[in-house]
Amino acid sequence: MKPYKTVIYSFLLGGLFCLIAQALAGFWGFALTGTPMEFFKGGAVLVSLGIIGFILGGLAIYQYFEEWATFGALFPFAGFAMAVGMKMVVPWTKGESLGKSIWPGAWLVIWFNAVGAVVCILMGYVAAMLGFVPPVTAPIVSSPDTMVALTIGARAFVGGGLICAVFQIVWLAVKAAVPSAKHVWILMGGWMCGAIFCLPGLSYWLVEQFGQGFQCLIPVGGYNMFAVGIDFFHGGEHFTAGLVHLGSFLLAVFGLFFTGLGTFVVWNAKFGRKNLAQVHLEKAQHALAECEGHSVPAAVEPQKE
Repeated sequence: MKPYKTVIYSFLLGGLFCLIAQALAGFWGFALTGTPMEFFKGGAVLVSLGIIGFILGGLAIYQYFEEWATFGALFPFAGFAMAVGMKMVVPWTKGESLGKSIWPGAWLVIWFNAVGAVVCILMGYVAAMLGFVPPVTAPIVSSPDTMVALTIGARAFVGGGLICAVFQIVWLAVKAAVPSAKHVWILMGGWMCGAIFCLPGLSYWLVEQFGQGFQCLIPVGGYNMFAVGIDFFHGGEHFTAGLVHLGSFLLAVFGLFFTGLGTFVVWNAKFGRKNLAQVHLEKAQHALAECEGHSVPAAVEPQKE
């Protein structure tokens, strides 16, 4: 596929997931307001996206999205959940035990979120110590007015799509310079950008302008942990607020692991120990046979390199 097409697809797919996330934000905002779980409204959106990701990933559908629109698929939380699940699926399809298959996905969740959280909390703490004051923002909220809701959704779609497209361009440039580059480099870089961009106020502006067009994407992790660092520095009630914010983050991390595990469970129930190449080959054979009106041929084992 030509590189420019992956950028276009990243914009469209990333924007679509952000639009879905904005609708979910409206639902969870209504459902959780006034309950003990009100603090988890943002986390509930992320976990809901993770559920979408693990169902589509477990059915070997989301992987097509990743092929067409790499970071339009991976930057939303749904794609990260699928990626965690595939970290478990791959060793399972190679004959590893259950424990050795689950661990790589668990380890990805642990080290990625631990490194990102610690670094960004420290950045926020140091920034506050040096006198940084977060801008006052008015985040997008749900509205019963249809036209307002459509406008908010459009902004989430466009903003989220543009962010995904930008990081797809970054990926293409990095991959061209370093052929051995891995997707996780860009994911971690995106996380850090969420914190770094707080300094000139860009992350706050993105939240204000695009809502879930920023808040359901990887950079929101850095943005949130930067805010925790600021709260920790100021202490008192701010410290308590930071702990609540950190607790919400940890719940979302647990949600990430369990949605990744869901990918593994669905995959095993549907395909057993068949690998992704086998599954997609069988799907192509079935589709071809149905189009030609013939019986489905036996699956051909993909050649190993």
